[in-house]
Amino acid sequence: MPLALKVFLLAVVQGLTEFFPVSSSGHLLVFQKLLDFTTLPLVYDIFFHLGTLLAVVVYFSRDLRSLVLRFRERENARLLLMIALASLPTALIGFFFRGFFESLFEQTSHLGLAFLFSAALLLGSRYLRRQREMPGLPAALLIGIAQGLAIAPGVSRSGMTIAVALLLGLGFEYSFRLSFLLSIPAILGAALLEAGKIPWQGGHWPHLLLAIAVSAVVGILALGALRRIVIREKFHLFALYLVPLGLLALMFL
Repeated sequence: MPLALKVFLLAVVQGLTEFFPVSSSGHLLVFQKLLDFTTLPLVYDIFFHLGTLLAVVVYFSRDLRSLVLRFRERENARLLLMIALASLPTALIGFFFRGFFESLFEQTSHLGLAFLFSAALLLGSRYLRRQREMPGLPAALLIGIAQGLAIAPGVSRSGMTIAVALLLGLGFEYSFRLSFLLSIPAILGAALLEAGKIPWQGGHWPHLLLAIAVSAVVGILALGALRRIVIREKFHLFALYLVPLGLLALMFL
């Protein structure tokens, strides 16, 4: 199969699954295994994520502009503080446990359990939500820990952060916005750590730009769809996909 087609297909998978709470890393591993994409260089994974980062920046451009230009307003200041506090445990987990998480990407045997764990968390966000909002500091730290644990393949970053925010009583619209604004420093930090693996020389650039473009376009569409799902309080229904997926992964991977 031509490399351009491999990149296109994986970029579509990344754009959809990075934002839907089903784990982009887990799906990329599954598709690489099933379709014999194992020879695809790791650098493409970096550019798939940069594409979805671009999607977040474009989709939330109004929010980002407001946070920058009116950062002293109470609501914006609170959101910025939540993002900063939640980013700390994520960074610490990523830094100290980087080797462990990287080892998980070399095998698929654990993916079934990871998908089932994500499904359980999504269902919990529907039926176990707090009636009152948890105070900002502990809520931010718990959401940051959830995002850090989602480095593991098969555990969805958006699923973890939105579900935990809902469990803590933060509300649907706020949980959606916080989750993806929080992804910006997380993805940027991960990309910087992997920057040394980018082939600045060589003929990869047309395919790398394709990876960014396709994952960004698909990601913007996925964000719009997910927002409607979250606002309509249907977020937990992704568990109906993850449960059979997890069982199939346990049986065949």
